[in-house]
Amino acid sequence: MSVASLLRKTNDLDLGKGILGISTICFGIACFLQGDFTSFWQPAPEWLPFRPVLAFASSSLLVLSGAGLFFARTLRIAAIVQTVLFSAYAAMWLSGLIAAPDKLGGYLGLAEQLGIAVAAATLWARSSPAMAARGALGPDVARIAYGCCSIVFGFAHVVGMRGTMKMIPDWMPGDAMFWALATGVGHLAVGVALIADRLAIPATRIGGLMYLCFAVLAWAPGAITHPQQWLRWAGVAISLVLMAALWLIGDYLWSERTDEGPVV
Repeated sequence: MSVASLLRKTNDLDLGKGILGISTICFGIACFLQGDFTSFWQPAPEWLPFRPVLAFASSSLLVLSGAGLFFARTLRIAAIVQTVLFSAYAAMWLSGLIAAPDKLGGYLGLAEQLGIAVAAATLWARSSPAMAARGALGPDVARIAYGCCSIVFGFAHVVGMRGTMKMIPDWMPGDAMFWALATGVGHLAVGVALIADRLAIPATRIGGLMYLCFAVLAWAPGAITHPQQWLRWAGVAISLVLMAALWLIGDYLWSERTDEGPVV
């Protein structure tokens, strides 16, 4: 089987929706078991009124909306819920950036949550005839928006080299700096491919596999050896959510370029 044929078969599977459903269910469960917002990805301020209640509502909605993506009757509302949820997490990061604009992690966190929100919105657009008729969130807008987020990921990996290197497992061959630079360049390459619309769909697939490697190699070993630390499991899950988000951008581009109908 040729590479082009394999890519076509992969695109036809429309995998992004399923990956997003499973990964957001897992992320919601990990957040629920932690008993609070996950500070690495949901930096809710300590003064937030009804914080425990809102954290429970957030984790519950993640699980319910993730499950809702698997059913045609609930797909649209589930996509809307996820768009709103991840936009809210992005707003948390934005508020922190306004207070401390020199914090590199804030830009990375904001870009991650915005990228996921954009990807969830593509499902909303594909499942909503009204949005499609208005041309709301067309594939080019989604492509460029996620591309900009990926550029931020790349710069964050390179500029925050020390933090990135700490995520590299000791048993990985080669130098940790090499892998930190390689992943940073990978993010930048995905961003450029999406913004320039050159090999954009293959870039979403290769980039998605990079996120899968983050989940399996960077987060999963620690989660397995420290199973009671739910933040580690949340790290596995959010890496898969990011994989799904990038994959969904590719699915959206593929559906528009092959004149497929609405997603179901």
